[in-house]
Amino acid sequence: MNLRWGILVVVLTLLTGIEQPLAQVLAPPGPRGNVPGINLPGQGPDASVPDLFDTPPGAESDRPKQGQEEDALPNELCVIFPPSVDPGAPARFAAELDLEVARDFTMSGLGLRVYLMRIAEGAELDKVYDAASADQRPLWVQKNFIYRTSVGDGQQYALAQIHAETATAKASGGAGITIGLVDSGVDVTHESLRDAHITVIDVADGDATVDPETHGTVIASILVGQGPLMGVAPKARLVAVRAFREVDAKVGAAESSSFLLSLGIETAVKNGAQLVNLSLTGPQDRLVSQMVNTTLMHKVVVIAAAGNEGPKAGPAYPAAQDGVIAVTATDHKDQLYKRANQGAYISVAAPGVDILGAKPGGAYDFFSGTSMATGYVTGLAALLMASDNKLSVTQLRKIVEGTAVDLGAPARDPIFGAGRIDAASAIDQLP
Repeated sequence: MNLRWGILVVVLTLLTGIEQPLAQVLAPPGPRGNVPGINLPGQGPDASVPDLFDTPPGAESDRPKQGQEEDALPNELCVIFPPSVDPGAPARFAAELDLEVARDFTMSGLGLRVYLMRIAEGAELDKVYDAASADQRPLWVQKNFIYRTSVGDGQQYALAQIHAETATAKASGGAGITIGLVDSGVDVTHESLRDAHITVIDVADGDATVDPETHGTVIASILVGQGPLMGVAPKARLVAVRAFREVDAKVGAAESSSFLLSLGIETAVKNGAQLVNLSLTGPQDRLVSQMVNTTLMHKVVVIAAAGNEGPKAGPAYPAAQDGVIAVTATDHKDQLYKRANQGAYISVAAPGVDILGAKPGGAYDFFSGTSMATGYVTGLAALLMASDNKLSVTQLRKIVEGTAVDLGAPARDPIFGAGRIDAASAIDQLP
């Protein structure tokens, strides 16, 4: 495997937000209308906007299912050592098993030492994994699992549907709150983002400058967008950590891995993130699970996409992990996104179908998926924290779920969770 791709593989996809006197900006629900100040592809009530993020025929069946062993990089292992490990032990361990230490970091709070190690060329991953797992020196060894996100196509109805304008005004736009976005690169020169307070950090390649990429740019515009594309929390600070590399700009597909995703979350929290947006999905993974638990232990809110694998798919992680707010997607009629996962782990729903978002290079387009919906819930969480900085993770979650509009069976259900979020009602619940 090429060294460029050797450190990563999590596949993402996008979502987004808007402003001006709101009544003038929002197209009526249904066919897409013109949006003042934004040039859209194929404008007009009968315009056909391609569903850029629909899976091509046959592609879904060819893709490894979440949690299978195929969902791991073929030449890498994550090796986790205790805080008390002898400084030279990881290098000796690697040498004895013919492994190369590629990168490492220390997990805050627990002090765990996390190493990314590459196997020798021609070696079989399963055999090396078995040998490494049998060694008593590491706490555990795991494969470097792959994560994916999903999206579709869109229109700017979302802010009105969740009554965000009122909530944003009452909460001063999220001022004073820092949101962590672990995603692909963000185009900070885009007109909807250039006046936002954004710090970009690249852990995927370690570059001083971050290349603009689609998925990260779309989610950033949902969170902190300015001008004609207003985000839910436009005054919040955004720490945009690039832990994914784009592999298909047209659909916003990007890739990362257990190691890079964990390092991305760690980096966001170290840079002041009070809540973390994870518009991505993957298998159940001990390293990422530990990183999320550590993040929650630091009283940081974690919001994650429920997944776009369809109603028969199993739980998607990290959304299905205890303590995480798992977000599914609905359309302008409060109908479920056709590809959304279902299950008891679903917390709430948010707009995620036919969402208008920013694209690199000053462009705009429409997107769908639970990734977009996640951005709206993260934005709402930022508004709540800005209004009451003493809210605990549990209290915040209770407010978000308790004020949601019930859409399915009475009370909580495995399709919509507690229901579709209502930002104004949530803010009104605060003292």
